[in-house]
Amino acid sequence: MADIAEQEPQQDRTSQDLARQIRDHANITLSTSHVSGVNDSATARKNIVDTAEGRRAQRSNYGNAPGGAVDLDVDMLTGMLGLAGTYRFRVSEIAGGSHSANSRHYAGVAFDVDQINGRQVNSNNPDYQTFMQIGRTLGATEVLGPGNVGHDTHVHLAWPRRDLSEKDDSKPTCEGGQPIT
Repeated sequence: MADIAEQEPQQDRTSQDLARQIRDHANITLSTSHVSGVNDSATARKNIVDTAEGRRAQRSNYGNAPGGAVDLDVDMLTGMLGLAGTYRFRVSEIAGGSHSANSRHYAGVAFDVDQINGRQVNSNNPDYQTFMQIGRTLGATEVLGPGNVGHDTHVHLAWPRRDLSEKDDSKPTCEGGQPIT
């Protein structure tokens, strides 16, 4: 794990340039649908494509999702690329989907992964625990997965919010998940 920092992109650290790298990365698949089945313009793929093209990422507008758009966080995008240096994975949600009311997804600082190295995330996936630990090493401060209520089918990684005045009193959950107690 000592080499993880070296795997982070060193050239451009703007969200637009990082999103281009993610969009084109062979080890990252970006979901084109939501777990809920709702069809909108806030899928993980669309969030990255919009950011790569200089636009804000759309948020869903159903369930707890607030609608509107958000800038994706540079540290979160850098973390996603850092993980791609070691793993192949599918990002199921970024700013879209319905999560807890004050979810970090809506702030553009979180993403969910439902497949690692071609296998569904669950307690039998041999890679999910190390994936979560590397996420922490790369700066994620909210790291949830199998064994956490509502996260048996995916890993949730979130970085600190940029606006520290914005308080998150919600229990963290992901799309289709129950509140974490």
